[in-house]
Amino acid sequence: MKNLYILILIIITLYSCSSNEKKELIIDGDIDPVEHIDSISIVLTKCDCIDPLETNKEWCQSNYKTDFTIQEQFECTGDSSLLDTIPEIVKGSLRNDYENDLTLEIKEIEEEKEDPISEDCKLFLEDYAGAIKDFKHLVDKIEKNPTDISLKIAYSSQSDDMESWTSKPQMFQCSQTESFKTQVEILNTKKDKLLEN
Repeated sequence: MKNLYILILIIITLYSCSSNEKKELIIDGDIDPVEHIDSISIVLTKCDCIDPLETNKEWCQSNYKTDFTIQEQFECTGDSSLLDTIPEIVKGSLRNDYENDLTLEIKEIEEEKEDPISEDCKLFLEDYAGAIKDFKHLVDKIEKNPTDISLKIAYSSQSDDMESWTSKPQMFQCSQTESFKTQVEILNTKKDKLLEN
């Protein structure tokens, strides 16, 4: 019984020590800052300083100016309400940057302010972008290993899948919204650019 009591005390002590483990911010010159939370590492970026967590404020203040431009805020958050305050020339530049960004990240476009896209349709856009990424990844694998038969079989299947996106029911339902159609056009252009490289 006494041994059981001692074992329970040890477990409680170990548990309380691990839960009180503090977040530690490591900054080493040119190396990106890394925040260690238990065993997970998080790299901090400029975007983390737009609206920093309490633990990141000191690092943000020492590494970035406190006032971010509207353009920087929009680039990090994608919040189209910020577009009202940006001159037209900058809006065009942001749109051009978004259309040429081949990461396939879906960001809100100006048209959505007047013609918003439903959450279901936004999820559909994200899924479509994910399918494009997967297809591009497969094409890259085939280029590196052109003799792999299993990759060629997978290509045939995924190629059919890519073609089927245009006839999915969600595509027809969401196409009632002009801003959705614009987002699909942007994604299709990005897909073409990715696949020609």
